[in-house]
Amino acid sequence: MISKDARSILEYFKALLNDLRVSVIPPENISNDDSFLEIDQTIKTIRNSATALGNGNLSEDINGRGYVLGSLKNLQASLRNLTWITKTIASGDFSQRVHFLGDFSEAFNSMTEKLESSIHELEEARSHFEMVFQTIPDATVITKVADGTLIAYNRAFMEATKFTDADLTVGSFNIRDLYIDESQRETFIKTLEANGFVENLEICFYGKNNERHIGLVSSKRIIIDGAPHALSVIRDITQLKAIEAKLQQSEERHRLLADNAADVIWTMDLTGRFTYISPSVEKLRGYTVEEVMAQSQEEVLCPGSLVQMHEGLARAINSVQNGLPFQVYRGELEQPCKDGTTVWTEATVSGIYSEDGRFVGMLGVTRDISERKLMEEEIRRLSITDKLTQSFNRLKLDETLEHHNKWAQNGSAPFAIIILDIDHFKLVNDTYGHQVGDRVLIELVGLLNETVRHGDVVGRWGGEEFLIILPDTSLMDAARLAERLRQAVANHSFATAGAVTISLGVSAYKNDTAPESIVSRADRALYLAKEKGRNRVEVC
Repeated sequence: MISKDARSILEYFKALLNDLRVSVIPPENISNDDSFLEIDQTIKTIRNSATALGNGNLSEDINGRGYVLGSLKNLQASLRNLTWITKTIASGDFSQRVHFLGDFSEAFNSMTEKLESSIHELEEARSHFEMVFQTIPDATVITKVADGTLIAYNRAFMEATKFTDADLTVGSFNIRDLYIDESQRETFIKTLEANGFVENLEICFYGKNNERHIGLVSSKRIIIDGAPHALSVIRDITQLKAIEAKLQQSEERHRLLADNAADVIWTMDLTGRFTYISPSVEKLRGYTVEEVMAQSQEEVLCPGSLVQMHEGLARAINSVQNGLPFQVYRGELEQPCKDGTTVWTEATVSGIYSEDGRFVGMLGVTRDISERKLMEEEIRRLSITDKLTQSFNRLKLDETLEHHNKWAQNGSAPFAIIILDIDHFKLVNDTYGHQVGDRVLIELVGLLNETVRHGDVVGRWGGEEFLIILPDTSLMDAARLAERLRQAVANHSFATAGAVTISLGVSAYKNDTAPESIVSRADRALYLAKEKGRNRVEVC
């Protein structure tokens, strides 16, 4: 049994430690005892400091001695340091790392690395878009649908209109001011709002010095910041219209122009028979004019492009028979060459009318776009390729995941994925430097590509994480492949870095409504593999 005073002291200290408000008071006969006062003050300091830290107040002045107060001071210092590091990360400095909060440190550093990787991927995607936008060979602009304000433009637009960057101040320049005929703007807006796109609409517009141009506009309605915008590509056909006018004035003058043009100029009747073709066709396809004039439609165009020709002729016949304006055609066509190869061309076709308005035939200009097609293919390759490892990037992986998930939902073949991560990759960078770390990533992709099957998709998911998409694969087969990958990496000696291991998480399609679900399961499996010691495969 303990005394009444001792019990009162215990109840008082228990209230200090556990209660929000302390109503218990200590016995009067010990209230002035030095030892009691020292313990009382220490517990009150611990209580106040813990309350301040719990409320996020890191400026509390913690006074006193002893193990518990010392630990609280260390915790306060760690949280202050973490706050400072978080602010530096928010300002864009990702070099800071946390090493003083135990298990939390690894999770925080992993979050920082993924945030840095995501920002870099966004910057890379924006860079790719800007590169593609600026390399489009035709004038291209983005404008607000509501008022015509210019939002973006490429170099080809500046070259076509002769405007400078200073003239085209984004946010103040209005595309409506370039229309010669305001009714054409109204037609453009009505068509865009009705269909969501505009295809080959002929408009007349001014350049910088009031030069008159004729263009074919193709547009698509897009949403930016919640507002409708128009992404428009403008093909300048001023010269083509001039040629058409000269043809009407003089057949002989037209022949003189056409015979000396670099592009292939031709005329055709509504049956699809050439009535004229310029000599430059021999440079394009290797056939002489006489040989081309004798060719059938099947010999002039490759099968896929022949379908476009038949559809175009049908539209032209319908327009002429019903007294409608000829709809200008512009498209890419593949044509066979004499040496057995094919060439990609761009054809622009308009109607030819006599002075009294009678339809005479069709006038076409065909241009070799082989170099442009190669450039477009290279741009496409760059836009889906990770710069460092030359594997697919996050953009391509997201597209492929979405594609396979839709296939699986429609009852087609299911699929599986593997997410893998290099174990202790930070240690590689810290020990040997980032150049060696980059080399490890490149070598790893080579090993992955050697081990996966034909048709599997390997890409960099972010940082040292990689994702592999396995079409028509069960969870069990995916796990077996993951184990082969783990062994291949474990048995490989990396240049300079030596032995490196990976952890892998595997999941398969389970009637998922979105790709994020299967990715989330693979992420959980990867986390479990790391929790169990790394260098292993887990399935979820």
